Amino acid sequence: MEPKDVLAQLKRIPLFQGLTDSAGEDVLVRMVPFVRERVYEPGDRIMSQEHPPDRLCIILEGKVRLTRTDELGNVALIAEHQAGEMFGRMELTVQELEGVNVEAVEKTRLLYLLFRELVKIYDQSDYLRTHLPGPLRPAQVVAYLERMPLFQNFRAERWEEELYHIAPFVHDQVFGNGEWLFRQGEISDRLKIVIEGRIQLTKIDPDGLVKEVGWLEVGDVAGETGLLVGDFHDVLATAVGQARILYLQRDDFTALLEQHPRWWNKLNVSEVVDARRKIQTFDWLRDDEWTVFVVQRHWTRLFRQISVPLFFFLLLTPVLSYLASLPDSTVAMVVAILLAVPVFVSIGVVVWQYLNWRDDYFVLTTQRVVHIERDWPFDVHSEECSLDTIQDIYEVRPGMAAHILNYGNLVLQTAGETVDIDMDSIPHPARWRAMIFEQIERAKARDLLRARGQIRDLLARRLKIEKAPSPPPSKTLPSPPPTRRLWMLLTFSWLWEYLFPPSWVETDDGGTIILRRFWLLGLLRYLEVFIPILIVGIGGGWLLSGIRDGDPRRFFSWLVAWLIVEAILLAVLLWFVEDWRNDYVQLTPSHIILVKQKPLLLREERREARLDRIQNLSFQVPGFWGQVLKFGHIQFETAGREGGFELKWVRYPARIRSLISDRQYAYNQRQRQFEATRRQDELLSWFATYDNLRREGY
Repeated sequence: MEPKDVLAQLKRIPLFQGLTDSAGEDVLVRMVPFVRERVYEPGDRIMSQEHPPDRLCIILEGKVRLTRTDELGNVALIAEHQAGEMFGRMELTVQELEGVNVEAVEKTRLLYLLFRELVKIYDQSDYLRTHLPGPLRPAQVVAYLERMPLFQNFRAERWEEELYHIAPFVHDQVFGNGEWLFRQGEISDRLKIVIEGRIQLTKIDPDGLVKEVGWLEVGDVAGETGLLVGDFHDVLATAVGQARILYLQRDDFTALLEQHPRWWNKLNVSEVVDARRKIQTFDWLRDDEWTVFVVQRHWTRLFRQISVPLFFFLLLTPVLSYLASLPDSTVAMVVAILLAVPVFVSIGVVVWQYLNWRDDYFVLTTQRVVHIERDWPFDVHSEECSLDTIQDIYEVRPGMAAHILNYGNLVLQTAGETVDIDMDSIPHPARWRAMIFEQIERAKARDLLRARGQIRDLLARRLKIEKAPSPPPSKTLPSPPPTRRLWMLLTFSWLWEYLFPPSWVETDDGGTIILRRFWLLGLLRYLEVFIPILIVGIGGGWLLSGIRDGDPRRFFSWLVAWLIVEAILLAVLLWFVEDWRNDYVQLTPSHIILVKQKPLLLREERREARLDRIQNLSFQVPGFWGQVLKFGHIQFETAGREGGFELKWVRYPARIRSLISDRQYAYNQRQRQFEATRRQDELLSWFATYDNLRREGY
């Protein structure tokens, strides 16, 4: 049918008869491509009473009959429609419609528009939102928002107006029978309310068993954590029949909260979500990673550390006060000054221990456990392990006080030989142990579901249900024109890079990174030889200038000796330079390689580990100069007997730690996908063999 004829049919629909201006006609024109045409033979089923109507139909030719069958099998005639009439879902308003059986009585040609596509067009058009009756009209949206527990404090007349700022950002969506609203393991980023239909919630445990969790009925709300915090879904939501929801996305709501910060005081946030929202966030978190808890050591740990200086402070302060109250006495003054020193030292120790205790905490995220410790004021130490590398968790409560005050130790044991993350003296250890195990189980379930999802996608592509995603077009950048450089500049540049090698070198494609030790620390090491070279050079030149006019033999002997000493010292300097700059670390997308070389090819040591073998990863910033110059050490372990690696004196250790951790995570994801693909190919091979045998008649 021609587009103009389809447009004419759309204008006949009662829902669209009010769209008479030019803007309304433009919307209807954009709707034309979504209208489909189909021919049914006599007796063909068009709709079934098992599900509510999911489309709007216009009969062009022929005749249809609408019936309903009761539980006893009795068929009741509802109506018959002929050419020019309409049936199906013809309103956008929220309705509880009963399904009907629709059959073609004779050869029938009709146009139909799926209700889900109509709702999608309605959701994306500001014009239709305001001109058509439906749930996205501002007043209707506000009514739905007021039903949500999160916005129940906005029901007062003065605050109700604030909800109208949210209304334009609420969306409408329809899901067909059996469709997934979201899958377990996907990122939760929106608040949802069910306005039509039912949604079944199921969960797959790490062993692959499917368990029914519950149902979402009309009026039920889900996704508060996704709206305010962000996390992974723990259940699979499937529409039973046709389901319709309204949803609000986190990015939109976050932007609104930044414009209206006073809303936080009115939001009725649940205790669990509010606790998650107030947890500290970190710049090293990945895009799909969220903080679950941050815990400091128990206050008893601080008390044990400050008990001795606090005792001296409490003991000496009254004595000092007594001496200060005595009349002028030289002896009392001297004794008071002597006692003031340990008093102030005790105060300093107490403050220092408090700062150390305050800046020492453990972080559990949805992907790893991290221990961050600052030895105030300058030293920083951090260690981490991925959840999938944790083998065992030991809980210890040392003594009666630990039971009474509810604190203890958790030891996270990995396959590494030497390093375990020891969460000592933390409050409520049983609670944190349960939360760590919960995140481990969630991670295992996500991995299982990811593999199953890849199998489903591959099967869909093999069966030509879906098309394989096409790779993005490659862009070839023109090579830069050659630059002319003077030979002196080249020589100076080479000498500079030789003496002061860059600490961080990245290949053009960003795949490989070379890390070298910080040249400034090497320069300090060179000074042990460089200063004698300067002394010998300047002193020798001054001595030779003094005897130049004397005996030539004596001058020549001194000159040779001076040159030999200078050559020896220069050779030693070059040895130190080479020994410092020869060691490097090579980080690839799949491996980390530590190379240690001695000058003159005397010795070379090369250690290599795959990124997925890394068990524990930590870094340390040593002291004041480490903080100022941003250098430190990186340590990590593998499961091997000699699995300890240490990258010493590197720049930006925190950044390198995050880089290694992110690359390890990406590599693990690629490995899982590779293994899933291999299993998929095996499974498809079995299916193909079964199909061939079935066709051969076995």
